[in-house]
Amino acid sequence: MNADPQRSNQNGLDVFSTPNASSSDLSLPLAESSAASPCCGGFTKLHFVASALAVTTLIALGAATYFAGQASVAKTSTASESKLAAAAMQLEGFQLPSIDASAALSSDKFSMATGSVGESGEGLFVLDHNSGLLQCAVMYPRLAQFMALYTVNVSEALATGGKGGKYIMATGALDFPTTSARPAAPLVVYVLDTSTGNYACYGVPFNRAAVNSGKPQQGMMILLGTGTANPIADRDSGR
Repeated sequence: MNADPQRSNQNGLDVFSTPNASSSDLSLPLAESSAASPCCGGFTKLHFVASALAVTTLIALGAATYFAGQASVAKTSTASESKLAAAAMQLEGFQLPSIDASAALSSDKFSMATGSVGESGEGLFVLDHNSGLLQCAVMYPRLAQFMALYTVNVSEALATGGKGGKYIMATGALDFPTTSARPAAPLVVYVLDTSTGNYACYGVPFNRAAVNSGKPQQGMMILLGTGTANPIADRDSGR
């Protein structure tokens, strides 16, 4: 009978009490329940580790795919070069094309251009618009110095009357038959007077054999031909 709840009436309220039940006894089941349940912190760490492993796996797969693709491209390029070389060997006299680059610049006072004088080096052409003086300086590769200089005045060939002109200039490749008595660089330089349309072509008597001995050279450029781009002059000459 003592174990049953007892009912008492205080201020009109029904209150049930249980004998031999303290606050510490009531909190014990709750603590046991918390200890038996899975830990929230452990659950979060487990998912974090799993996510990190998944990201690492994706990065590794992406890197492997990228490097596999690069290796495939390199292999394909090497195979194409090998096929091209094999085809070239089967064609008599076939040679892979080579590029000989040259450059030209022009301003109000000067024009400048470059051109290959063969395996011996490269020529630098500078034209003074005021005086009409054209200079070609050649650098010797072994000495790393300008050891050859050739000059000419273009105003006479272009009929500028000794006055300053407005010029543009370019170089071209032309392999002349040469001898020891008549050397020549395998290039020409073209000069155009933009005010009249007259142009001239010059050669350079450069001795390629003298480069090996380091012997300096100098001389005059050779006028090879002249012409005009003026359409009025062309119509007059055709009458």
